[in-house]
Amino acid sequence: MERAILDAALDLFLQVGFDAMSIESVAERACVAKTTIYRRWQSKEELVVATISSLYEGMEFPDTGDVRADLTNVVSHMHRLIRTTKAGQALPRMTGELARDTPLGHAYMKSVMEPKIEAAGAALQRAKDRGELRPDLDVQIAIASIVGPMMFLVLTGRIANFGDDLAARLVDQAIDGMRRAD
Repeated sequence: MERAILDAALDLFLQVGFDAMSIESVAERACVAKTTIYRRWQSKEELVVATISSLYEGMEFPDTGDVRADLTNVVSHMHRLIRTTKAGQALPRMTGELARDTPLGHAYMKSVMEPKIEAAGAALQRAKDRGELRPDLDVQIAIASIVGPMMFLVLTGRIANFGDDLAARLVDQAIDGMRRAD
């Protein structure tokens, strides 16, 4: 039943947008009572955030001791999600919510993005502590240097132009920089 509710909420979010969807329409599509939804989620924002969060289940930051491999693994997982699931359709909408500084955008940042950013930051900090990365590395800028290009490719519709090697290319460029090899 929970999966049916989340699926219905995601479909409506993608089809009509947050403002036009309602708990009533989600309940109707999921074939449940409104009270069933309200027992689990207090608001439409909570429901949509839970729906989006469910798209990223299983996305963990490994710690194998090889930061390049770990980052490539995570970015590859994200790239697959964007290309093969509804996460690729939801991400631009959620980015718009963030850009418009809406309550939904705030809830999404707090519940979905911040935990992932914190996990990425912790992984990079561990790599710094092991000596894999330079000691003066700004962890937040390092995260942005990987996530930013991915978001750009999603928002401009160019993500489909890249194959399975995108993750390795993004991570390599972020770690090695754009400096010419001597």
